[in-house]
Amino acid sequence: MTAGRPGSASMSSPDERLVPQPRELALGGESVRFGEVLVEAAPDCDAARAIVDAWAAAFGQPTAASGAPALRVRIDTQPTAQLPPEGYALVVDRPAGEPQAVITAADPGGAYYGARTLIELAAGTDSGTCELRTGSVRDWPELGWRGTIEGFYGTPWSHADRLEHLRFAGRHKLNAYVYAPKDDPYHRAQWRDPYPDAELTRLAELVEEARRHHVRFVFTVSPGLSMVYSDPGELDRLLAKLQQVWDVGVRDVGLLFDDIEPDLVHEEDVAAYGTEPGSSALAHADVCRRVIEEFLRPRDADRPLLMVPTDYAGTGSSPYREKLAGELDGDVLVWWTGRDIVVGDVTREHIDAAAQNFRHRLLLWDNFPVNDFDFSRVFLGPLTGRTLDLSDAPLAGVTANPMPQAAASEVALATVADWAWNPDAYDAAASHRRVRASLGADDAVDMLIESCSSWPPSAPQHPELSALLDDVLAGDAAAAKRANVTFHTMARSAEPSTARGERLARELKPWLDTQAAMGRAGLAALDHLASPTATTRSAAEKLLAEAQTYEQNVLKSVVPPFVERVLAQH
Repeated sequence: MTAGRPGSASMSSPDERLVPQPRELALGGESVRFGEVLVEAAPDCDAARAIVDAWAAAFGQPTAASGAPALRVRIDTQPTAQLPPEGYALVVDRPAGEPQAVITAADPGGAYYGARTLIELAAGTDSGTCELRTGSVRDWPELGWRGTIEGFYGTPWSHADRLEHLRFAGRHKLNAYVYAPKDDPYHRAQWRDPYPDAELTRLAELVEEARRHHVRFVFTVSPGLSMVYSDPGELDRLLAKLQQVWDVGVRDVGLLFDDIEPDLVHEEDVAAYGTEPGSSALAHADVCRRVIEEFLRPRDADRPLLMVPTDYAGTGSSPYREKLAGELDGDVLVWWTGRDIVVGDVTREHIDAAAQNFRHRLLLWDNFPVNDFDFSRVFLGPLTGRTLDLSDAPLAGVTANPMPQAAASEVALATVADWAWNPDAYDAAASHRRVRASLGADDAVDMLIESCSSWPPSAPQHPELSALLDDVLAGDAAAAKRANVTFHTMARSAEPSTARGERLARELKPWLDTQAAMGRAGLAALDHLASPTATTRSAAEKLLAEAQTYEQNVLKSVVPPFVERVLAQH
């Protein structure tokens, strides 16, 4: 998650700045220093524009005034480059003493990703020049769909948050963003109504920003709360809604039938589709078929329709899934959340079993790091428990469902990007370390990330701190000193000093305030443990009560029980 100048964070080497990690990376010991950046590419090359724009944002406008030689960047897109889709090769060297970088890509997406890798490998210098280490990268993604779905309940993201998220997606080689905010009335409750001009203008801006960063903007509509599926007039209204967004550039669409009544509720639909168990699947497949035949095919759409079934979780068979599999167009991608709605693990066996019952390729709607089931918590840890065995799996990709806290979601989403790009090499802990280091956040924010890293939601909060506090209660003096340092850092959380992590710290302020209160209570408990008096007891009791008044859940299952045990023992 690059939050500022590449190379200016506390990273120990350029390759550690890369999230996702490339498949093949070989950096030499020699560095090339340069000033101006000259890009040779086709006039319409998005990768060339990305290099120029990102370089200016990170290092200032490239200039030859430094006296250092120019870096010549050549971008060559070749469908016959013997690279998988979205793959690229990058070579940095200095033939005849002049620094150059050559990006060879399988397609425009690969060229863009090669450019992003080049930017992340660069570092600024005190003299105003930039430098790169010589070497080579050869890289491509495992999953064709790698993205996010704004599909949570609660306050939708702001327009500014969405624009920033699309830039984040481009930096981390995520290629899809699905627009599906449950509380956008025009998406769900008022799906028949066209978007007002101002809303449509904002959608058009998002579509263009997504295109600039090689992100598919997937517009979805969720008509199932009220649609009379068999009514031709309802279909006309649905197609009119899709036409409205098509006119502003949308080319990927999806239909969502999640979180609605499992059975048909309108008499007309019961008459049209029957009363057998799972008959609603016939209606949903019929709507999908008509959208394909009457909307997508006449417009020569080259992307599949996406859909969420009502029966979207679990791996077994059901009447709904059986009927859907038999009637749904074979090219439709079906969203599925795993063996349950929110899960700690997704195994290859889960994927294979679900695909066998749906009889379609699946898209994993990963309800991670979403918190709409418990808004008191934020989930800032890495993606864990996801299979690394995806070779030839019936899984088209993943779209992760974030939190209403857009900046905070990026901490976890960057690790999703790492997993989706190359699951064979994914290491959750290592990925999380790289992401945290790239933030440039202060100790308090970084500690909050560690404190809120457990997943799934039922997992113990911060087991390492719990173990440390157990040692404190057992009389371990060294553990008490470490706990003292930890609690002091927590107590300073109310005033984070970071500059690069300002957006993140601002968004997380309620949780940082809670962490500060927990830190103060912990310090008071340590004081009472070291020298139990009526005064120290009163202070610990007061600060514990204060910490427990906060709505946000930061270590509520760790710090208050520790303080209570101290008070009970002394």
